[in-house]
Amino acid sequence: MFRTYTCCRGAKSTNSYILHYAMDVSLVDCDYFDVAILSRATSEFPHPLSRVKQQLGYRLSYHIVDTLIWLGIRDMINEFRKKRLKLRRFRYLRGFYTSPRDVPYGYIWSPHLVPKAKDWGPKIDVVGFCFLDLASSYEPPDSLVKWLEDGKKPIYIGFGSLPVQEPERMTQIIVQALEKTGQRGIINKGWGGLGNLAEPKDFVYLLDNCPHDWLFLQCVAVVHHGGAGTTAAGLKAACPTTIVPFFGDQPFWGERVHGRGVGPAPIPVEEFSLDRLVHAIHFMLDPEVKRRAVELAKDMEGEDGVAGAVKAFYEHFPGKTPKAKDPIPIPIPIPSSGRLSLRRCFGYTP
Repeated sequence: MFRTYTCCRGAKSTNSYILHYAMDVSLVDCDYFDVAILSRATSEFPHPLSRVKQQLGYRLSYHIVDTLIWLGIRDMINEFRKKRLKLRRFRYLRGFYTSPRDVPYGYIWSPHLVPKAKDWGPKIDVVGFCFLDLASSYEPPDSLVKWLEDGKKPIYIGFGSLPVQEPERMTQIIVQALEKTGQRGIINKGWGGLGNLAEPKDFVYLLDNCPHDWLFLQCVAVVHHGGAGTTAAGLKAACPTTIVPFFGDQPFWGERVHGRGVGPAPIPVEEFSLDRLVHAIHFMLDPEVKRRAVELAKDMEGEDGVAGAVKAFYEHFPGKTPKAKDPIPIPIPIPSSGRLSLRRCFGYTP
């Protein structure tokens, strides 16, 4: 009687699209770079989980990462297909080859930071970042308020929940860099154990946890690991940004920030040093960099990722029930050659 639609986060990366065939459920995919996998290849930038530097390899990087991810999750997907949905198992590369190309995608990042690729079609939308309003209910400790009032705006430095291999050494580098550049700094201790000082420094405030949408407005610049949400919060607060990527998509965000001119080139955590951090601080304090950060923040002000995602969903929401359900793709038969069958390698098995 009714046709069902569902909005899936990372529909392709988790093979949620099998519901499209098995249960007559249409999909609208909603991806975010922090954990979801970018599902549409482009020639404009590489896959966020790849380290491809040459534009010639950008599009290929999506297929390579796609394949590696599929090889890692296929057992889980196949178990679900066979036991729950009573469908045939996928073998090797066939799983990601059969992803339907008619699934709409909505990417929740700012088009002012990463514009929609010109080679993406009309079923792909870049809708803007989504933010939680945590600042309105946050009560900062009196000690933090007083410290902020006693001097110029500080630089925020923190890496959230990420593990730091040598927290004492990294803390020493941060303190020395702040001292050398004459800046005040807030160090977020996080889960990495930063902030163990031999003696207190009046230009350093050690912080446990604080909403970024409140804290970053008090800062002149930010240094962090480059998570998508933290990057968005810093840019929304008009903060020049230095990203120290640890893994995953963090180098991608570092490159995007640098390409937009609102931060220096990212500093991989294994290359974190006093000289590079001092250079990054000088870069961020350049008035021209601050001007670009303010300009980007103003552009992002008019964005509403939630409203944009809802709007994109309804734009792609079919007005009529299709005449017939899309058929399950049937692989082209490949002659078997005994045990090392090409069909078993690239096709289905019952």
